[in-house]
Amino acid sequence: MMARRGVMGVLAGAAAAVLGGCGVLFPSDWLRQKITVEVDTPSGLRSSSSVVETEVRKGKSWGDASGTTFNLKGEAVAVDLPGGRTLFALLRGGGDTQGDAAGYQTRLLYEALNAGAEASVPVAVEGMNVMQARAAAKSAEVSLILPERLYPMLVTFADNSNPKSVERVVPGNLAATFGPGVRLRRITLEVTDEDVTGGIEKRLGWFTQYLDRHLDGTSASIEDLTSDSPSAHMTSRSFSTEIGK
Repeated sequence: MMARRGVMGVLAGAAAAVLGGCGVLFPSDWLRQKITVEVDTPSGLRSSSSVVETEVRKGKSWGDASGTTFNLKGEAVAVDLPGGRTLFALLRGGGDTQGDAAGYQTRLLYEALNAGAEASVPVAVEGMNVMQARAAAKSAEVSLILPERLYPMLVTFADNSNPKSVERVVPGNLAATFGPGVRLRRITLEVTDEDVTGGIEKRLGWFTQYLDRHLDGTSASIEDLTSDSPSAHMTSRSFSTEIGK
């Protein structure tokens, strides 16, 4: 982890400069974040992490209609649990959460800026100098425990060889899926300089066949909104952004 070096002053100064009306040309930049999922089990703690990278690209000025755009690179977290089952924390949020991994970097910036205060709405990152803030965050010990409303979608497979067997997992009731004594302890997020994680496709032999198909086999270009099956609403892109590029 990187050493803290006066992040508060740098971030506050950057925000003040922008809010004062400065319009600057911003290149692209990136920030890497480690997502760690910890699960208590009868045989002890099980945990796993994934490092994702978010590239940010700002328009030519703060008044540019194109605004700030983000590009995510990385893969889901896979936690191996007793009984041969695996818990996956996807790159997307659940339908009732804000847990898309592409948005996590804004939470880290606000965590640094506000010294632990509740993060503001993500779009408010437009009110600060994004590039300077990210540069400062890279040199700081910025981390947080995610509240449940920011959790990624949690899923598992009844059979890892069968993509149709994917099922949602309730964060507050892992025991219903994995058995008594299995409980989600926490999900944490931190700035890191570690390499982006890869290789999740090795766990799922069917992975590359579902880049443009839902896991139930239907085309990804049309979604059956009448179906309650999770397999009808996700492709392998929910697990990794990099395969098939």
